[in-house]
Amino acid sequence: MTGVIVWVAYTFAIPQLLTPRVAITSPMSLIHVGTNDSFAITPDGIKAGRYILEMLVSGSREAAQKAIEIYDQIIPRENYGGEYSALRWFAQLFLMSEPEKQKALQDPFVASFYDFFAENNFANLKEYVQRKYLLQQYPDQLTETGRNRAAFLEDFILFNNPAREEWEQTSKVLSVIPLSPGQTIADVGSGPGYYSVRFSEKVGSTGHVYSVDIVQQHLDYINRYIQRQNITNITTINSYPGTTIGLQGKQVDVAFMCSLYHNIYGMSTAPDRDSFVQSIKAALKPGGTLVLVDNGLVEPGQLPYHGPYVAKELIIHQLRFYGFKLKREYAFIPQRYMLIFEAV
Repeated sequence: MTGVIVWVAYTFAIPQLLTPRVAITSPMSLIHVGTNDSFAITPDGIKAGRYILEMLVSGSREAAQKAIEIYDQIIPRENYGGEYSALRWFAQLFLMSEPEKQKALQDPFVASFYDFFAENNFANLKEYVQRKYLLQQYPDQLTETGRNRAAFLEDFILFNNPAREEWEQTSKVLSVIPLSPGQTIADVGSGPGYYSVRFSEKVGSTGHVYSVDIVQQHLDYINRYIQRQNITNITTINSYPGTTIGLQGKQVDVAFMCSLYHNIYGMSTAPDRDSFVQSIKAALKPGGTLVLVDNGLVEPGQLPYHGPYVAKELIIHQLRFYGFKLKREYAFIPQRYMLIFEAV
């Protein structure tokens, strides 16, 4: 009985010392990282991929239409924000008249995405589909080089997907990030620059964007793009091996991460995570903002999403101990959340 009395007194006298709790409402893990291949390979996905490949190789309009029909069925069922919508976009573009196609490609960033996959008779898009769905054996596919190549193509089509706004509502994400003309932002885990280019427009000529990634191919793509478009307010930084964000000596108003922190939470060693998060704090100006966009868990069948996720409560409580205070949170689409922290 004495033990119970002491416990009750502790609870009400010093509640700030209690460990925050995360409600467990299902048998699912609170975090799932998975493999570099973020999205599942299913029979219908393979079938649609075969039609995409037939479209590219033989120029078959019928194959393009059949691929679209399959994607229209499986996107709501199998794949929330993956490659399906991007591959459907290519099939739709293939069926357009030339004026319609030119209109669809009038955005330079979208046109650059198309050109990357379309060059040399769609060599990169054919390779992506063949590697993704194991439709052709590549000599390097069991090597680190082959795995890195497949991961690069996968990331590229997921990051810069022209249909990304449709499923992510990117414009709403951008609208609530506290970023003004003249400010600086670090796009940490920038990939091939989807958000970096949009941040560039928000901060204007007097602001600056640091595109931070550990994959040099992504940064090379950004560098080629900003050179062609005469964009002068983006600087790329290779932060390999990723134990810091690579901004030594530089400070920013905002640090931004999209679909990255689940890796930091679930795959980093404690010393590496400490180094990474402390480098963010060091790079932020006093009172600076950390924005995290990531995916939370949902029950099987509730949302067709196959990617990695981490319960937002885990991130909120962890970053609290690193000195970040949650200021606002949003969820513009089911499962994907947005957390805005202030460095204190």
